[in-house]
Amino acid sequence: MTEMLLHARGLCLDAPGGRPLLRELSMAMARERVALIGRNGAGKSTLLRVLAGEESPAGGSVRCTGTRLLVPQELPQTAALSPGERRREALEESRAAAPDLLLLDEPTQDLDRSGIAWLAGWLREWRGGLLVVSHDRRLLRGFDQFCVVAESGCRAFEGGFDALVAELQHEEAARQQVYVRNLNRLAERERHNAILGRRRQRKKNLGRAREVRRRTSRSLLNENRSYAQESQGKRAALQQVRIGAARTWAKATRRALSVQLPLQVALPELPEPALERGPVVQARGLAAVDDRGTTLFHGLSLDALRERTAIRGDNGSGKTTLLEFLTGGRLPPQGEVVRRPEALGYVAQGGANWMLEQSLLSYLAIECGMHGAEAVAGLLTAHRFPFALAERPLATLSPGERVRAALIALFQRRPPIELLVLDEPTDQLDFVGIAALTEILRAYRGGLLIVSHDDELLDAIGIDREVELGRPADVLEQN
Repeated sequence: MTEMLLHARGLCLDAPGGRPLLRELSMAMARERVALIGRNGAGKSTLLRVLAGEESPAGGSVRCTGTRLLVPQELPQTAALSPGERRREALEESRAAAPDLLLLDEPTQDLDRSGIAWLAGWLREWRGGLLVVSHDRRLLRGFDQFCVVAESGCRAFEGGFDALVAELQHEEAARQQVYVRNLNRLAERERHNAILGRRRQRKKNLGRAREVRRRTSRSLLNENRSYAQESQGKRAALQQVRIGAARTWAKATRRALSVQLPLQVALPELPEPALERGPVVQARGLAAVDDRGTTLFHGLSLDALRERTAIRGDNGSGKTTLLEFLTGGRLPPQGEVVRRPEALGYVAQGGANWMLEQSLLSYLAIECGMHGAEAVAGLLTAHRFPFALAERPLATLSPGERVRAALIALFQRRPPIELLVLDEPTDQLDFVGIAALTEILRAYRGGLLIVSHDDELLDAIGIDREVELGRPADVLEQN
């Protein structure tokens, strides 16, 4: 009989502000390897702390029959070590301690490529119990047991990581179908309510007319009738517009799901590169310092048109600062940037520059001139973007969802975007969203300037060159 290391019964977890995270969770773990995945804010880190005995649950109990050790996501830093060095030190210490149950919260954070390869290697050989919270797909591909955390609770999945992503994509497609069915029912209910409303109004008007004939002068009768007819007409017209829009959108979404337009409809047709137009961005001799006066980079020069350039470097090396210089968000203290803004599209980390009260649907209609419901629905389907999210203000979307919405909007801009600038586009994006984003960026034929720690994304979309910040001299010359 397999010896269980950990028993959790009826766990109830709350966020620091009291928001419920998980309810009545029961689980047991032996010497097995399990990856814990889910959206940001779903309670994964809280669950790890409770299972490690470092935090008390709001309800339920945890019992461990062996030794356990948690390496948290946030580590105390020292001046002598970089964040990556401190992370590796903590992981090496946990490995040497050899607990019966090892719990790791985002262990690839701050690690470089070689550090992640080192971590994945010894985790494959780990013989104790292992519970890992991670968004790193390179690490997750080494697991075949998963615990998926969601608002509806936790569920187990056995199989490879690619099979898990396929199942999550299938579930997302099913949610789209449910949304469309609900939309159709809502449109039909609106139509039915409008019919009933008109019947009630006719009866009310008939009764009022009879009363007026008995008690009111002809002039007052005409005045009341005119006012009632005008008011009723406006309400009826508005209601008909709303019903018509709902039915049109319901029909368009249903057709879009059945037709499944190819990805190419979601991407712009780019003009042939012309020498006389020059690079979309041309930077010469850029320099930057941080708030402490430390030089981040200096003498940095680059041309950007149709190439795919990855900007790499440790946290705090100035990657985001460089993107802001290149896109015009900030003026560099040294050097100059020449750009063609009409050919440049920028999405900041988490879509911070797209915090709009407009929904994606209204943005496409007003800013991009897309007025056909079927064209919009087909576009969203090609991007695999949820219909329901397209109706919400962009400012209310999660950072990852907002990045995807911004890309959809940028790809509809005219003249078309020739250079796309992205800052950590997979940050806080779920695996289904990452898969869709990867497919889009791989198919896009324009230039790309991207900051990302996601090596799997960079490998999949194809990178022509890299700019590494944090070296003694950050210079990339193209003459």
